[in-house]
Amino acid sequence: MTRENPLFPAKSLDLRQIVYEKIKEAIVEGIIKPGEKLSEVELANSMAVSRTPVREAIRQLAKTGLVTLTPRKGAFVTLPTLEDASALYELRANLEMFAVSLIAMAPPMEELAKFREIFESMDNDTSPGEYLVQDRNFHNFLYRASGNRFLSGVLLDILDMINLYRPYSLAEHNYLKALSEGHIAVIDALLDKDGERAKREMKEHIDMTRTGVEAYLQNNPAKDLS
Repeated sequence: MTRENPLFPAKSLDLRQIVYEKIKEAIVEGIIKPGEKLSEVELANSMAVSRTPVREAIRQLAKTGLVTLTPRKGAFVTLPTLEDASALYELRANLEMFAVSLIAMAPPMEELAKFREIFESMDNDTSPGEYLVQDRNFHNFLYRASGNRFLSGVLLDILDMINLYRPYSLAEHNYLKALSEGHIAVIDALLDKDGERAKREMKEHIDMTRTGVEAYLQNNPAKDLS
């Protein structure tokens, strides 16, 4: 199935937010690649808008970490680094372990069962794009299901950076089945209302993802944009 390019012309009263969301989606989906320079003119032409909302969107994206502003050179999609990946995944692991410990006290059985069916159907022949969509959906669901709005808020704040790194987790090894089984192990622990087991399974799953990201970045170090 052909993926729709988010950079089609924007038509909305809330133009600034629409332009921001379109550029962010293009970055997270890999349509605009890490290290690629963001041209205000080209982006404005693609979306049939003026350069002003594009400029504002780029500044807003720089605050999230998705874009790097380099003096006298311009704006670039942030190149993930090994150091940043390690720090981000350590934070993510601890936050998501806390989230599943909260969910285990009153797990939403029906929703968890649906995700279990989805991941049970996946193997190493599954499209990486399909896996990444469901992976994002599952973890976003966990953030909301935690019931702690402050925890959810922190996770959502770093979600864009997490999504930027996600494709790298699949770049080095074909282990979609193992990653899917990691999700299932977390789900089974939650269905059993076993918070400690859910935390262990979540840590193991994120550590596996982190290993894939770090392996890719070690073999493909970021270039200095300064």
